Amino acid sequence: MIPVYVINLARSSDRRAWMERQLAEAGVAARFVVAVDGRRCRRETQAANAPRRLSKAETALILSHRKAWRALLASPAAVAVVLEDDVRLGRGFAETLALDWPGRGYELVKLETMFDKVWLSRAGQAMGARRLHRLGAEHHGAAAYLINRVGAKKMLGATRSLREPVDITLFGRAAIFGGSVEAWQLAPAIAAQQHLLAGPGEPDFASALQADRAATPRDALSLPQRLGREARRVVAQAVRVARLAPTMRRRRVEFE
Repeated sequence: MIPVYVINLARSSDRRAWMERQLAEAGVAARFVVAVDGRRCRRETQAANAPRRLSKAETALILSHRKAWRALLASPAAVAVVLEDDVRLGRGFAETLALDWPGRGYELVKLETMFDKVWLSRAGQAMGARRLHRLGAEHHGAAAYLINRVGAKKMLGATRSLREPVDITLFGRAAIFGGSVEAWQLAPAIAAQQHLLAGPGEPDFASALQADRAATPRDALSLPQRLGREARRVVAQAVRVARLAPTMRRRRVEFE
């Protein structure tokens, strides 16, 4: 079975226990990657030309994912799965990992869903009981994905300068719609962040990343800057629809 790396802060024992329980139930062995602690990150490590100031948690998360990519490249494996420690795993996780993943032409496969509508190729490939579709545009989140060695090398290069959150580098507009990475989507998704699914009495693992982002000052935009940004967004959206609609359609990726 392909290696699985779980990113986990040493002080987050509750999240580690959550992941260990799920993985044991699925019959999957995983290696826990000790995450970089945002409390110890220095903002000076960020790129001076970053589009916006990253929070310390965002900076730490980039560095943590880089540890997982390096672990793959230090191993003989062709591909690996990277998980954050707040995901819920779907049914048949072990069976899905045991399928024939190498050699399918991807560099990244997004295994999770954020439950938004995303652009997916109309024609998909069977992958066990699920299907693989080419991603045509962004689908944010980096809590569960499969990456091959080419993708790992690309991501290490792309994150050498800390300019943007790791999920934007992996699955953002520039990466996917811009074509800098070959990314697919597993549908239905086999993972989702627990806070999106938590029922009564269940842990929700409220996102520390979101709280940290909210507490990080943002540069205020003037009215002309805001209007210009909105105009560019509308034009970019029209261009995207014109380019993607012939071969792709927007759909919500479900979780099973």
